[in-house]
Amino acid sequence: MTEQTRAQAQEQQAQALSPDEVGEVYDEKGWLWEIFMGQNLHIGWWDDEAPEIDPKDRLTDVLIEQVALRPGQHLLDIGCGQGRPALRLAEASGGEVTGITVSAEQVAAGTEAAAGAGLADRVRFALADVSELPYADGEFDAAWAMESLMYLGDRPAALREIARVLKPGGVFVLSDYVESAELDEEWRKVLLEGFTVGSLPTADQYVEMITAAGLTVERNFDATAHLRRSAARIDQLVADNYDKVVEKGGLQFAEEFKEMIDRVSKLERDMLGYSVITVRKPLA
Repeated sequence: MTEQTRAQAQEQQAQALSPDEVGEVYDEKGWLWEIFMGQNLHIGWWDDEAPEIDPKDRLTDVLIEQVALRPGQHLLDIGCGQGRPALRLAEASGGEVTGITVSAEQVAAGTEAAAGAGLADRVRFALADVSELPYADGEFDAAWAMESLMYLGDRPAALREIARVLKPGGVFVLSDYVESAELDEEWRKVLLEGFTVGSLPTADQYVEMITAAGLTVERNFDATAHLRRSAARIDQLVADNYDKVVEKGGLQFAEEFKEMIDRVSKLERDMLGYSVITVRKPLA
């Protein structure tokens, strides 16, 4: 890892919430994310291959293609949310999924959803911190992290843990926001307000951290165009759901949230990028 990457990692750790604090945010404000994002807490993937599929489910499908999980294999879903991607993966692949999150509410919601889908025997959810995974070396055939490493203070530690629990030859897919433009102090405040971190890695810095963790990059796709299209819908989503936010959180909260989202949507449209990186753990 270069000195620049190490310095940025230290800065991120200082400006990020602890895992417990992130869990509290999702436990307290889970209703808010559900209003705007439903069961998929990630951006959409916009293409013409499957126009009938919701773009957020389509992103999950793209990642399913990348991990290529087979029946009998086991994937670790890092930052699983309420479990919709995990269930979609299990249904499509016939494999097993363990979803981890720092939110007790998400564990409960995912467990209920798995039981309702008849998949409780193959999809499980647990409270766990990716930086200190409670799993054995080489326990998983694959892993993915959909917009979850972005919230971490120590991303290199998380990537080392992911590498540790992967079997040799195992696949890891990362889909996440990255910085694509210089952010001044004001825009870093917006990033901190919207994403609870003061900085994000660039795409190249993610590759550096992944390589330093002993993993090999096989595919590095710039998906910023999909982020742009998703961000362009934010203003309309807020307008369509404003009354629900007022009902649940009160008028003052709704107004403050709307102002914050206005700033965050501009940040996403103009200054952030999005990467989908597929990596593999070497056989030896």
